[in-house]
Amino acid sequence: MVLNEKHDVIAHIQTQGDVGRAFGDWVGEPGHQRAIEGFSLSLPEGLTPADLTYQAVLGRGWLSPWVEAGQFCGSRGMALPILGFKLKLSEAAGRRYDLSIAASFLDGTIPRGSRQRGQLRGAIALAARAMQITLRP
Repeated sequence: MVLNEKHDVIAHIQTQGDVGRAFGDWVGEPGHQRAIEGFSLSLPEGLTPADLTYQAVLGRGWLSPWVEAGQFCGSRGMALPILGFKLKLSEAAGRRYDLSIAASFLDGTIPRGSRQRGQLRGAIALAARAMQITLRP
């Protein structure tokens, strides 16, 4: 699926393809059974790709490589849902922005992450079906 406008968060959703939203909005649908298989994040103006890095949890002890903003993280076309995710702001970006996350999993849980030493992580549970990533000055 080709998105025709700029989005802050793009998630690849099972049987649906790429779906984009703004920071702070939910991408994916809590309550549905379609899993998120991967995602990418855009940057606010004034930050470099290395200022925001992220990683997907693909299985027990199985993590994707850390990628920089703008790069896809997870699986696409492999029907492999992500089970969680981690985000990290650089020290300089962390002084300028607040980062928070939430995720909805297939079991109905909605854990929320708060910044700790510049790293956030979603809970490792069942497949993620929706995610909310908020980045505010």
